[in-house]
Amino acid sequence: MSVATARVGLARHTNRRQTVYRALDLVRDDLVPKLRTQVLLKPNFLSSTNQLASSHVDAIRGVLDFLLSTPQPPEEVIIAEGANEKFSGESFENFGYQALRDEYPLPIRLVDLHQETAWVETPILLADGSETMARMPKTVIDCPCRISVAIPKTHDVCVVTLALKNMIMGALYKPDRVKMHGFASHAERSLPEEAQALNINLIRVARYLWPDIAVIDGARGLQGNGPGGDDAVEGFGIAAASADVFAADAVMAHAMGFDPLSLGLLYYGNQLGLGVADLSRIDVLETRIADVQRRFKPHAKTDLQLQWRVPNAGELLPA
Repeated sequence: MSVATARVGLARHTNRRQTVYRALDLVRDDLVPKLRTQVLLKPNFLSSTNQLASSHVDAIRGVLDFLLSTPQPPEEVIIAEGANEKFSGESFENFGYQALRDEYPLPIRLVDLHQETAWVETPILLADGSETMARMPKTVIDCPCRISVAIPKTHDVCVVTLALKNMIMGALYKPDRVKMHGFASHAERSLPEEAQALNINLIRVARYLWPDIAVIDGARGLQGNGPGGDDAVEGFGIAAASADVFAADAVMAHAMGFDPLSLGLLYYGNQLGLGVADLSRIDVLETRIADVQRRFKPHAKTDLQLQWRVPNAGELLPA
């Protein structure tokens, strides 16, 4: 995907569902051509009990409302996530997702990606430069239209976690996720080496787990030592949507008070022409970032996370 400019719908409202719908509606002409008869929504269930750290069902309702308003709504919607939970389906149950199947006049399938039986492998890099494999679910890879429904959160490796990272990390085979950080176990993880590895690995895997549409629900945000916890940014009240995931992430990162091109994932994507993260080349519709910007408290180890650059990045990233 190579684009010169991008458009992002940035909506502001007190109602989460309406805000998400409006953000999508602002870029309707960009999104409708991407829709297919089957659409997969990827929420973020970092926790099965902490709603602040997990996608709210009303954000999903806003997306479903938009899909139903299009000329040819999908024939099936899959809501798929590899959640952190005690039992299969706990997050869907705790966060009220099961009710969606009765509310909407289209088939909605809730999928626990931990139950996937068919995986596709792709090489990723460990911090020592060696290669290992990460497994990706065919359920996600084979879906013709993927929508990431993310939350604005600070992060312990990438500074922030938004729509592209949400699409990738929660879909991977769970034991392989730590390898994306460059290490074989969580006990071995170390900054800045894991920031260097994770940003590169996310770009490598993005070739296969690319969201066709990015939605970021910023009704509330999570700041400080995220991506979990309870340090909320209340009253943020915005949502961003785009056909360019890098542009959506860049706009939301800036709304959180961060320079998009100082973040490894967005810098690499912009440099490779995968999308647009340069704000000067993004048309932000309806709402000015400056009018809604909040300074999120950064993670305590942000300085180490920002040391993501490696001298031979060009040899490690996809052509």
